[in-house]
Amino acid sequence: MDNVIDGDDIEYVQGILDGTEDETQFADANYDFQIDEDDVAQIRAIIERNETELTLLDMAGRAVTVPRPIERVVSAAGLDSTRALVYLEDEDKIVGLSSYSTSWSPIKYAAPELAEVPVVGSGELNLEQIAILEPDVIFAGTRSNLDAIQEKTHIPTVGVLSGIDSCLALDMLRTIGWTMRSEDRAEELISYADRKLSAVTEITSQIPEDEKPRVYSCSGLHEGITTALSYKLVVEASGGVDVAPELANSSKTEISKEKIIDWNPDIIIAHNGDPDQMDAVLSDPVLQSVNAVNNGSIYPVMIGLSGKGILAESVTQVLYLAKLFHPDRFEDLDVEEEGNEILKTFYGVDGLYTELENEFQLYRWD
Repeated sequence: MDNVIDGDDIEYVQGILDGTEDETQFADANYDFQIDEDDVAQIRAIIERNETELTLLDMAGRAVTVPRPIERVVSAAGLDSTRALVYLEDEDKIVGLSSYSTSWSPIKYAAPELAEVPVVGSGELNLEQIAILEPDVIFAGTRSNLDAIQEKTHIPTVGVLSGIDSCLALDMLRTIGWTMRSEDRAEELISYADRKLSAVTEITSQIPEDEKPRVYSCSGLHEGITTALSYKLVVEASGGVDVAPELANSSKTEISKEKIIDWNPDIIIAHNGDPDQMDAVLSDPVLQSVNAVNNGSIYPVMIGLSGKGILAESVTQVLYLAKLFHPDRFEDLDVEEEGNEILKTFYGVDGLYTELENEFQLYRWD
């Protein structure tokens, strides 16, 4: 799979019909459980952008057929599906969304009109209200009972997930992109993010392990230092060593202060870190033997609300952490300038990183 539908796909299906290529699931373009000339016609229609419907595999592995064109969308996969639709410049098609979708500052600035869109629930969706909104498609989290939602509303329901793994974030953007016929925009953003990340990882990948700081990630404002959060991919891309790699597939894990002492991180990063709380950690007599506490190396980050694996915001945090971890190697990196450029590319609004920098009280370089 190359994430592109083009003449090569027509050629391949023709090869199946001629007996020179092996059959694949994706060759059945019109999803009628047989591969024939109708599939060639469907692929050609997709290429020419005049197909009347599209069958795709969602992130739960379900085949879902969506109509063309899509004009009305319910974004019910929390913040992530709404953010992806804003990335793809499809926010004007959102007619219903999750209760906390518009709480993220970039969405408030980039798509303020979404504050007036009807809320269809958070954990449990109001299916009657969704049906009344008459969307062409519903985006819902893969933990939802997707088949039940689709059966009860009679509306195509596409399961999406971003999660901790950055690959899932890419898959989510691609899935929503193909559903909305915005796949070109999705691929442009993915390529752009990859270039920005590569500019950092080309440097951090060459740093010897013994020169990388050991990093502990935790919740900052609400749960505190003993609530561990896994930012392994972001930490490693930034040139750090995650002290708790075993937590990589978890969201929040309660640990003891003794465990932090045992890990002895050089740096502690705290999502939404409250300055008063961080000062309390620095003065905690139990933690004075921890390198990060002894050196005053506790820094706020915004990764928790940025979806961990999601593209734009986490890319800015890789730049931010890379400069914190290795200031000499990234001396010329202007994190605020780069962050504003990245978020403008995704959201279309100037100064978003500066707004987040203020909101999360991120570290600033003189």
